[in-house]
Amino acid sequence: MDYSADKPLAPAKGACPVCSSRADDGALFCARCGAFLQDDNGKRPQRRSTQANGTPPEGVEHGMVQLMAEIAHLQRDLLRQFRQGQALQVRQFERALQAQAQGLEKTLAHTTERVEASEQRLDVWQRWTAGLVAAVFVLLVVGSQLV
Repeated sequence: MDYSADKPLAPAKGACPVCSSRADDGALFCARCGAFLQDDNGKRPQRRSTQANGTPPEGVEHGMVQLMAEIAHLQRDLLRQFRQGQALQVRQFERALQAQAQGLEKTLAHTTERVEASEQRLDVWQRWTAGLVAAVFVLLVVGSQLV
């Protein structure tokens, strides 16, 4: 077996050559890092044409019009990939918020238990003190009656 270090590892099919993240079929740019994606042959994809046979439409001879059409296609692809990235970020943000909410609920539940226990201790202490004051008062009244 020959394990040559001269050959660089090729990214998996459908993966970005820069960051190795998964790329959507037909995407021209990586949604994660923005790198230009390559086709199956390892080359940049050719310009898209609007007709199935690969010839430009009639009457479009100007390079600027073709360039603007290609820019519009690329912008549409970038916008689609950007929106997909936003949707992924929203889902990740929602998961993070749910995890934080669960953590806060646990913390608040523990704090609520401690506050309720403190309130019960205070209530018992107040009742015990009130009973002790009443007993002392009764002893004073009875003591004053005897004297």
